[in-house]
Amino acid sequence: AEAAGLLKMDFLGLKTLTIIKDAVRMVKSNFERALEMDDVPLDDQSTYELFQRGETVGIFQYESSGMQKYMKELVPSSFEDLIAMNALYRPGPLEYIPNFIARKHGREPITYDLPEMEEYLADTYGITVYQEQVMLLSQKLAGFTKGQADKLRKAMGKKLKAVLDSLYPLFMEGGAERGHPKDVLDKVWKDWEAFASYAFNKSHSTCYAFVAFQTAYLKAHYPAEFMASVLTHNKNDISKLTFFLQECKRMGIPVLGPDVNESQSDFSSNKKGEIRFGLSALKGVGEGPVEEILKDREENGIYESLFDMVRRLSLRAINKKVVESLALGGAFDCFEEVHRAQYFTPSDKYDTLLEHALRYGNAYQSQKAQAVNSLFGATDEVLIPEPTIPECPPWPLIEKLNREKEVTGIFISGHPLDDYKIEIDNFISCELSEVERQQHRPSFNLAGMVTLSRHMISKNGNGWGIFAISDYSSTLEFKLFGEDYQRYKHLLEMGKALFLIGGFQKGWRGDEMEFKVKEIKLLEGIAENMTESITIKLNLDAITAETINQLDDLCKRYRGKHRLRMEVIDIPRRLKLKLMAKERKVQADNDFIMELDKMGVEYAVN
Repeated sequence: AEAAGLLKMDFLGLKTLTIIKDAVRMVKSNFERALEMDDVPLDDQSTYELFQRGETVGIFQYESSGMQKYMKELVPSSFEDLIAMNALYRPGPLEYIPNFIARKHGREPITYDLPEMEEYLADTYGITVYQEQVMLLSQKLAGFTKGQADKLRKAMGKKLKAVLDSLYPLFMEGGAERGHPKDVLDKVWKDWEAFASYAFNKSHSTCYAFVAFQTAYLKAHYPAEFMASVLTHNKNDISKLTFFLQECKRMGIPVLGPDVNESQSDFSSNKKGEIRFGLSALKGVGEGPVEEILKDREENGIYESLFDMVRRLSLRAINKKVVESLALGGAFDCFEEVHRAQYFTPSDKYDTLLEHALRYGNAYQSQKAQAVNSLFGATDEVLIPEPTIPECPPWPLIEKLNREKEVTGIFISGHPLDDYKIEIDNFISCELSEVERQQHRPSFNLAGMVTLSRHMISKNGNGWGIFAISDYSSTLEFKLFGEDYQRYKHLLEMGKALFLIGGFQKGWRGDEMEFKVKEIKLLEGIAENMTESITIKLNLDAITAETINQLDDLCKRYRGKHRLRMEVIDIPRRLKLKLMAKERKVQADNDFIMELDKMGVEYAVN
């Protein structure tokens, strides 16, 4: 195209740009603040601190675990740092990142083959990172014209060795004429030839870094709005949705379930900094019903009850499947006088209260239409009594959460593993999503809730089974055969929380590593059996009489068998005092841990 005199342009359809646009719209709705993202200050300290902490999940081009690691090591303090890292974090130049970081922090000297090179390499600490640097240096060192410099750039970008070879004598002659040593010029050129294999365009890297900075700015200053937008644009990928929900949890952003009185079509944030699940993300609730609900709510206000809702909405759009999905997903939890199980309990002659409510809504709307159209001008008041709400016990937590997951794809209002915080935080080696990265470990611990259990008989008449467990991050499937199956099959029940010990070993073919389950136990009781002591850590400057009294009272209320240790830290003097209570022991269970969390006290279970 360029050879024919045409301008070649690449247009990228980035999802990230839509994420930014939707986040900006939510900021305007919540704070009446119109953000101009092109005017974001590139010296914003909060944004750089986010990069420095490596908290770049959801940040365009910077969210990989490797990039997070390097961000924490680099501690970027300028936009130039971000541009350079974007160019370096790719196959080839990746090996120069440790040098780049070491030079920034003065651990490695910044050197230049020729003093004249400092002008264009100072921003990247003496390391050639961009094609543009080579273009400028070729002009300065060897007198290349702009056309020759651009020819050099193209040859590098397209890896055209013949073109590079033709430019070499021009570079050597021009450099020698300007008094540069030939051996140094030759070294510079050979470095550039190696650079050609990974040469990146600074203008590209700058654009990517700018979009990344915009997303990081939103995450730093408007976290709920930004993450709500990220969730919306990943709602059709359950694994990504779960991943970003975990990030919300880490950030301390509450993610609330769907609510017919607050939810929008997609994930949205409110003025309290909470994220609300979108109605359109519920299975069985299409765009039509969602539009009907939002339009009516905008015109007539919030719903007082399910019966108020069926009186107001067109029941051609809101059918049985829709209200069932809304109820299962928790969208009716705002009607506090009715719990979820009651909606699915028989009511009068109908199978469920939901079905009864829809019939009531039909009858109400029909009678109201007749009254309005009456020739005699009768009142349009409708005197049909609301259905009686049937009594029944609430669903157990596990049933409530499983039914919720049927329509949302994830656990929202809680998780079956929430009751095992102490076990998961202290005795589990990694999340299920990280298992494939543990192939170097012969043995490690996992935990999860059984979400699949199948018992089968082989052709030889031997029993075997398949089961899957889920945690906060992912779901993994396992197989059990022979003695292992016989030993553990009684534990493979839906909803049971399990503790697995296993490791990777070569498969029966010998060419691939596969995970082998070595032992299975109930997760309940693991902490009780494995905990020996708990250490409460206190910063000396933060110790008050109130803190001591609260801890004393807590330890008296939770007397038990676990040894109690104290660790007092004097940060300015870099001193640490370790103490052990000889006569006092505590019951270091989940309730005790939750009390420490409420107090904001740091601890370690040993």
